[in-house]
Amino acid sequence: MLGRVLVFLGGLLVVVLFVALLAPLFIDWTDFRKNFEDQASRIIGKKVTVHGTVDARLLPFPSVTLHDVRVGQEADGTPLVQIAEFSMDAELAPFLSGEALIFDMRVSKPKVRLRLLKDGTLDWMRGSQPEIPAKSVVLESVHVEEGDVVFIDEQSGRTRHVTDLNAGMSARSLAGPWRIEGDAALDGEQGSFTVSSSQPDDNGVLRVRTRLMPDRHPLNIDLDGELKLVDSRPDYMGSFTAGVNDKQSRNSADQKAQPRIKGRFELTNDRIRVPEYRLEVGADNDPYVVTGEATLDTGSKPEFLLTADGQQIDVNRLGNSKGANGKTNRNPVISVRQRLNNLIAIAAEIPVPQVPGKATFRLPAIVAGDTTIRDVQLDLEPAGTGWKIDHAIGTLPGRTQVEARGNLMLRGEPNFIGNLVVASNQPSGLASWLVGSVDPSIRQLRQAGFSADVSLRHEEQRFENLEIAIGPATLKGRLDRQSPSDKNPPKLAVDLAGDALDLDALRALTGLLTGQNSDESLFDHRITAHLQAGKFVAFGVPADNVDTSFSLANGSLTLDKLAVRNVAGAEITATGRADGSPSDYKGSGEITFKAADPSPFFEMLRQHLPHHPVMDRLVRNAAWYGNTALRGAVTLGGDQDNALTVTLAGVSNGSRVNFDYRMSDLSAFTGKGTTTLEGTLENSVTSILFGQAGLDPLPVEADANGRLTLKVSASGTDPADAALTFATDKTSFTANGKVDVRPDSFLNGNIALSLESADLDPYFVMNGIGLPQMGAGLPVKFQANAALSPDKIVLAGIKGLLADNNVSGALAFDRNARNVKATGELTLDKADLGWLAEAIYGPMTDAKTGNLSRDKLGLPAFTGLDIGVKLSAKQVWPGIFGPISNFTGNVAYKGEEFRLNDLAGGWNGGTVNGSLMFANSDGTGLLQTKLNLVNADLAAVAWQRDGAPLASGRFGLATNVEASGKSIAELAANASGSGEIKLGETHVRGLNLSILPPLLSATDQIQGEITADKVLPIVQTLLNNGEAVLSVTSIPFNISSGVARATNIVAGNDVAKLSGNAEISLPDERMRGSLGIAFKPGNEAQSGAVPALRLDFAGPLATPGRTMDVTDITSFLSVRAFERERRRVERLQANVLEKQRLRREVALYKYMAVAREAQRQRDAVIEQQRRAEEERLRDLAREAAAQKQAEEEAKAKQVEEEAKVKAAAEARAKADAQQPPAPIGQAPKAAPPLNFNELPGIAQ
Repeated sequence: MLGRVLVFLGGLLVVVLFVALLAPLFIDWTDFRKNFEDQASRIIGKKVTVHGTVDARLLPFPSVTLHDVRVGQEADGTPLVQIAEFSMDAELAPFLSGEALIFDMRVSKPKVRLRLLKDGTLDWMRGSQPEIPAKSVVLESVHVEEGDVVFIDEQSGRTRHVTDLNAGMSARSLAGPWRIEGDAALDGEQGSFTVSSSQPDDNGVLRVRTRLMPDRHPLNIDLDGELKLVDSRPDYMGSFTAGVNDKQSRNSADQKAQPRIKGRFELTNDRIRVPEYRLEVGADNDPYVVTGEATLDTGSKPEFLLTADGQQIDVNRLGNSKGANGKTNRNPVISVRQRLNNLIAIAAEIPVPQVPGKATFRLPAIVAGDTTIRDVQLDLEPAGTGWKIDHAIGTLPGRTQVEARGNLMLRGEPNFIGNLVVASNQPSGLASWLVGSVDPSIRQLRQAGFSADVSLRHEEQRFENLEIAIGPATLKGRLDRQSPSDKNPPKLAVDLAGDALDLDALRALTGLLTGQNSDESLFDHRITAHLQAGKFVAFGVPADNVDTSFSLANGSLTLDKLAVRNVAGAEITATGRADGSPSDYKGSGEITFKAADPSPFFEMLRQHLPHHPVMDRLVRNAAWYGNTALRGAVTLGGDQDNALTVTLAGVSNGSRVNFDYRMSDLSAFTGKGTTTLEGTLENSVTSILFGQAGLDPLPVEADANGRLTLKVSASGTDPADAALTFATDKTSFTANGKVDVRPDSFLNGNIALSLESADLDPYFVMNGIGLPQMGAGLPVKFQANAALSPDKIVLAGIKGLLADNNVSGALAFDRNARNVKATGELTLDKADLGWLAEAIYGPMTDAKTGNLSRDKLGLPAFTGLDIGVKLSAKQVWPGIFGPISNFTGNVAYKGEEFRLNDLAGGWNGGTVNGSLMFANSDGTGLLQTKLNLVNADLAAVAWQRDGAPLASGRFGLATNVEASGKSIAELAANASGSGEIKLGETHVRGLNLSILPPLLSATDQIQGEITADKVLPIVQTLLNNGEAVLSVTSIPFNISSGVARATNIVAGNDVAKLSGNAEISLPDERMRGSLGIAFKPGNEAQSGAVPALRLDFAGPLATPGRTMDVTDITSFLSVRAFERERRRVERLQANVLEKQRLRREVALYKYMAVAREAQRQRDAVIEQQRRAEEERLRDLAREAAAQKQAEEEAKAKQVEEEAKVKAAAEARAKADAQQPPAPIGQAPKAAPPLNFNELPGIAQ
């Protein structure tokens, strides 16, 4: 800059001195032109010629005007100085004293050519000896207009050009002091200047002060030094100051905060030397200081040197904190390109020295707004229109180090060619500084950077030998971006290969360079890319061994190759091409997909696609899609209404797969247009189809040759027409209707359901549903209409046939409940309480023995349920005594608990009501029941004999039972409760209570001793052949420890009284009881003996055994027989006595004479008879004693009667002995032997 100033100042002085020194000396009006040329040539040492006209006058003051004045010439004839016109007005009086006072001088369009020779001297100074009258000329006002100075520097080979030179000058003498003010353009750089000088001292040294003010830069440069000639060369040395002249600064405080510099300088015609300078930025009391030196030598050995060493600089404190930062004091986010453009624009303003040299900068940090650039090191060399960067280092935010080497061109089209290295140890910090936000993919990086041989131009950025480090991964290749100036889109060619490639991070890093949305900026390009990586991450999805080549231009995508060996466990290949606009794409492609286990792939899709319940189910059942191999085709813009067609075919876990997806318009992605989908799965193993359909089947086979078909057609956001079909040789299921397929309202709509199967049992087992009593087959026909809403699913019009059981009703399922919650009504032909109990407890009986199971309770058949329905059934089988007809009740079923509340129905001719509860809590069973039975038919529950009930009548039952246990047998063993049975008039078959009369008749025929063995058959026969009619009876009972007990049971009629007790063991289903029958003997009553018997029952409850104890009635019969015999003996004795009386009368009439003899003989006979009788009575007594022992009290009574008979006999014998003896002298005749056969009533 200082060299340029000296150039145009030198030219200006030549013009002025020529005019001022020469013109006044040659006012010789007679031959003015000739004298002017001679004298001027002598004074300035160069040939002066006036080619134009000359006008001169003397009065009123001397005035001269010359046209086309030329001074000297070069070898080619070009004048050194050429003035189009100059004029001057002088005062006349000073001429008389030998002085010239020029009060007005005008120089128009002067042209000066100065040449600096290779030896450093001016060619003007050679070959001439000027004679300048420095002290005899005074200039009051000199005006130069439209001056032009050409300075030819033969040392450097460059030419400087001063144009538009306009100046005003004054001087007390030609020796000084001078004052010059003006403006000009040096090499196109417009500016203004002021110069003031003193007179030369004795050594020829001139003190000069200069101020330069370029127009393009708000700078003031002040020079103050000594100007002298050294070896015919000008030398200007001194001090300088410079500062920013900010016209917008309104106060002195702002002005003082502007950058300012001061130092020393040495200026010659070929060299500018600043041995020291001090740059201050900021407030005066605390400035930032940069010191250094500078040299610019344009001589024979051109040289440039600039050094700068300083402390940390905070640009925010330099007085420019307002404006760009805004009121939040935050710097607006600009892109890397913008930052580079701004930096290049600033650098372009710095003149590049046209000489060899070096510039060195060392700054610890530069702080500008939110930006801190640390450890700044710059080593530069001038290079024509730019700089050669030997070494440039800086640390940007994010601990990012930038190194560059190369050539930076600033003139014309700025460009940089060289090597660039960027390494960031905190990429998130760099991103935050560059774009104001941090992409999540960058936040995860610990380090990032690149190195490349670059060629950076506005229209092309080329990166050769590119090596990119993204985290631990390294990519190598090249990148070329071209952005032509026309309206064609920019081009981007990428060829990268490496061990790992994170596409998300790469896109984010691209966004750092553009400062825009990376996708928008990237897809504005015409892209040609080849990417290859062992590890590849795109959109957050990792993949292995990826190789792809594609191009993208003007909406046209060509995928030459895509081979992904492993993306979430799957292998994918694809090729294709698409052209057109987003609303009218046309193209086609092919794709293959292979996965031994697609579970990770499905999970990846779920994480990266918009949420949809279908994807959740697909992930859960991904194991059913093992060994998948598919090949498909994609068509864009095919036939009419087929803007997108996707077809897939192949196998998956043995299933043949066919898939067809179509869109009428690509706007269907935004909820418009029509979408159709049709998919088919075929497999001989139906459990695989169920798993692929979203269920959780067990590996249990059902029907073979299954086919699953799904068809969906949707228009816009309207409900879709959907049809799902499953069919085998024996089973078919269809679901048709309109449903919503949007994620938030998926499957809301109306569906008609239909199911028909020859046997549904295998499907229940397949899906882990262990229904009770399975294995007998379950043919099904079922239909229903399902209405699905966000809150519930309503099954209406349920109609079907389960085995031979008709089912109808309606159910509503709560979709917001955590478990399966349903309410509604069901009507059945029949229901089985035992089946429901098994659904809670598991098997009720031991399959081997048929007894109640002693195994631990199984798991409930269903869990996670909350079902409340009103149940109606024509018949409900409780398991005993026949079905309950016309049953109604409220069912509350929670899977592990079943409650039947408000049950009512008809049972065995009566009515029953109450409640029932089964529960299974972690293997502990609970049972609660409360039943009331009224006016039931006793015959329906009584034991059967010979196909007929043993009892008939009406009865009622009220009972409460509770039980708990870990097995069915334990439940029964722990049962407790109470109840009461109410019997009306009861007819009991096989219980003939009127057997006593015929029994007495029958036993009267028994010969010999009456024993139980003889009595039992008679009693059994008589008891079984008949019927008892019993009156109203109540039988209370209690249940404890699994045993139901009834005691003190009393019943009877007018012929007998019944009493008994009973107990039933619920675990064993056995009973034990006794029934005592006490007959009313009437007149046959015997003292000490009761006509009673006991019936004992024991054994299985269904068929108990009966035994009969006839001990009491046998004793009664024995006593009665003894009494009969006793009465017979008494009659016999009476007959004997009567015969004796008659015999005595006969003997009295016949043998009165021989009375004494007869008496004697009679006494002998009587004595003998007495003895025989006593012996016989003793025999009878022994027999009676034995019988008495067997007959208890009857025997004792018989002994007593025998004793009475004996006493009576003795009395009679004594009486006979007291009869008068026979007359003396009459010898007693021998008495004839007794002959009882002749007694009346004694038959032979």
